[in-house]
Amino acid sequence: MTELMKQIQEITVKQKSQNKGDEVAVAQALLNDPDFQVGIYDKNKGLIGTRNVHEEAVKFIANVSSEITGLDKKTAEELANKYTFTKKDANFIINTSKDYIQTYLKTGRKFNLVQTEDAEANIFLKATPAKEKLIPTKDGTKLVKTGAYQKVACKSGCPKYNMK
Repeated sequence: MTELMKQIQEITVKQKSQNKGDEVAVAQALLNDPDFQVGIYDKNKGLIGTRNVHEEAVKFIANVSSEITGLDKKTAEELANKYTFTKKDANFIINTSKDYIQTYLKTGRKFNLVQTEDAEANIFLKATPAKEKLIPTKDGTKLVKTGAYQKVACKSGCPKYNMK
């Protein structure tokens, strides 16, 4: 996982655009790497623990398998530990995460998207009214009408626990 992140970071120096292949590769690596830990941060206290995405995914599969098939939990977990997550699984996780965030934002609440050792960011939907605006064209400018829409806004800053 760490090596994959370094490779993507090297490419990103020159190209910051979205890359679906990188998204899938990172999700798949997270699901399959038994050693990679993600920090859990409290908004006020900072680091309060870690979690391992692979371990949680294995437990999820084991629980579902056990409930569906009637296998005992131990056997289900042993089988789940042998599973290698695929690109299809990674795509499922990505798409479900995006669907969840889009749906949650429609409640009107802020969503804590990032909470790390040195970053904090919340996103929320902000209503943008219909308006008319001038846009540049080859021949000068042109008046364009936009409909009302929801824009994703972000509030980001230095985490409280990182202030000295």
